[in-house]
Amino acid sequence: MGDEICFYGDNMIDRFPRSFAARHPLFRAKHSETGIWWENSVYYLWWEYLRRNEGYRRVCRNKNKGSFKRLFDDFGDVHSVDFKTWWTTDARGVTLFAEPPAPTRVVALSDQQALDLISAGRDDRTLIVAIPLDYRRRTITSSLAKILIENHSRKRGEKRVTSSKAKYPLHHAPDISALKTTLACYDLKQQHPQMPLWQIAQQVGVSSRLTQSELDGTGGHVADKKASMTAGVSRKLKHALILIEGASQGIFPVR
Repeated sequence: MGDEICFYGDNMIDRFPRSFAARHPLFRAKHSETGIWWENSVYYLWWEYLRRNEGYRRVCRNKNKGSFKRLFDDFGDVHSVDFKTWWTTDARGVTLFAEPPAPTRVVALSDQQALDLISAGRDDRTLIVAIPLDYRRRTITSSLAKILIENHSRKRGEKRVTSSKAKYPLHHAPDISALKTTLACYDLKQQHPQMPLWQIAQQVGVSSRLTQSELDGTGGHVADKKASMTAGVSRKLKHALILIEGASQGIFPVR
C-alpha cells in the first residue's frame, strides 16, 4: 500500500481520493507530490503543540474529559502512543484533517455513490448534474456547455477550492520552520527555566548566533546583540503559548 488515501464507492474500481490542505505525513518515503516526511508535517506539529498543553495532559492521564470532551473524543490520548500510531489508528489523521472525498475524473455515479458523496460533504471541487438521457445529444451538450460556463470559472493555475471543509481545518497557511523553531525555544525554556533567553537563541538559532570571539568579549555591540536575541526568543515563547492554547481548542496554527 502506498500513501494514497481513497474513499471507496459501491464499486471497488471507483475511488474517490481524499486530499489535505497541507502536505500529509509520510512514514517511509521522504516526500511525494502530496506528502512530506512526518517530522516536517504541520499535522505532526499540531500533535506536538497539543502535547504541550497541561490541561489536555491531565485529561489524557486521568481520562476525565471535562471541558476537553469533544477534543478528546477526536484526538484521544496523544501521550500514550507515538505520532505514527496516533495518526494511522482508525485512520485518525484522515478523519480529522482530510478534505471530503471527491472524484478526480468525469464519471457517471451510481445512486449510492452520489448519496455517499453528498453525505461526506461535497465541496466545490465536484458538480453533480442530472442528465435526462431521452434528450438529444445536441441538447445535452449545449446544456452542459452552459452549466460549465456558469460553474467552471477557474483560471489556469488558480485553485478551485477556496475554503477547507476538513473536520479540523488549518487556521492559517503554516510556516513549518517557524513552528519548529518556536517549539524548540519553548521546550528548551521548560527544560532549563533559568537559562538566559539569549542563550536559548544561541542554541536554537532564532537569529544570528554570537561568534566565539563575541562570546569571549564584553563589547557594547555584544550586549546589543544579546538584547536582540533575548527579544526574539521572548516573542517566540509568547507565540508558543498562543499556539499551545489554540491546539487545545482545535485551532492551529494561530498567529
